[in-house]
Parts: sequence; C-alpha cells; structure tokens
Amino acid sequence: MNLTDKDITAKAPSEIWVLCRVPREEIFFLRYILDAYDGLAVSTTLPGGEGLVRIYTEMSRKEELDKLLEALGEEFSVEIADRGIW
Repeated sequence: MNLTDKDITAKAPSEIWVLCRVPREEIFFLRYILDAYDGLAVSTTLPGGEGLVRIYTEMSRKEELDKLLEALGEEFSVEIADRGIW
C-alpha cells in the first residue's frame, strides 16, 4: 500500500485537558458529577495525593466544562492549574 499526500491529512486538535487542584476529600464528588454529565468529560486522579485531577473533554464542550467547574468552585475550591491540547 502506497501512501500519497491525499492519504495524509492533518486534523485540528479536537480534545483538550484541564488540570484542576481540588481538596482531596472532594475528588470523588467531582468525578461523580462529571460522570453524571453524559459524555462531557472523563477524568483521572494524578498520583501524589495533592488533589490533582486531569479532565479530558472535546474542544466543542470546553465552555460547558468551564461553566461546570466554575459552579463547582462555589461549593469547594477548584483551582485550574494548567490546560492543554490532547
């Protein structure tokens, strides 16, 4: 099989991640809420016990995720530590 330039197309990034720092005792609640929003995001807790959670979502749902994190920030501390393209 020969590849041509037509076969190789660059796609714009469609996924992003947000690294949040939350109180350790709120990690379960955060993940529960994210799961309740079908298809909004998936999350993983980073090792080290620092309350770091990386949340992955589609670029098209960034605003929805940001609004949710802002609302949760009224309930407990949600610090956005970093963002990136996945």
